[in-house]
Amino acid sequence: MRVIDILADKHQDWFAMAKSFGISDDDANELVQQMYIRINDYVDDPKKILYNETEVNTYYVYVTLRNLFLSSCNVKNRQLFVDYETVRRFIESIPDDNNTEEKIKFDKVIDKVEGIVDDWYWYDKKIFNIHFFEEMSMRKIAKDTKISLSSIFNTLSNGKAKIKEGAIEEYRQYRKAKRKNTE
Repeated sequence: MRVIDILADKHQDWFAMAKSFGISDDDANELVQQMYIRINDYVDDPKKILYNETEVNTYYVYVTLRNLFLSSCNVKNRQLFVDYETVRRFIESIPDDNNTEEKIKFDKVIDKVEGIVDDWYWYDKKIFNIHFFEEMSMRKIAKDTKISLSSIFNTLSNGKAKIKEGAIEEYRQYRKAKRKNTE
């Protein structure tokens, strides 16, 4: 059996993974199709993607889907990573009046996130800034720096978790103030 056939048997799982990035059904289907093409074109050794003759390395597929998603985000100039990027997206929606409760709460979220990131080791901070502010995909960072993709992925995942955990209360207060202003 060909690798592509084995992958196709788990199409719904790949679709669910793609949907977890917060995209529409059509975009998720497109992303999964791109993943099939990428794996078919670039994976010469089935052992890279299969644990045995029928069991797929789902982590490999996830990383492929995620990198394709990040690449498409960069091309379309869309925002990445829902939790941290949701905060960034609100920048344009914040009222210009610096005295509003919403603006004050938003500034607290940004200050908290910046404080968390400032306390990181220089390597983690640099990878984070390159990925989020220069909007470079993990794969491109790995290629340009010769740092393993798994190291970059782990660094960003750990950083995202630290931000989410450390700034959750400030973020909740901001959302509460935002809802209050829209009522």
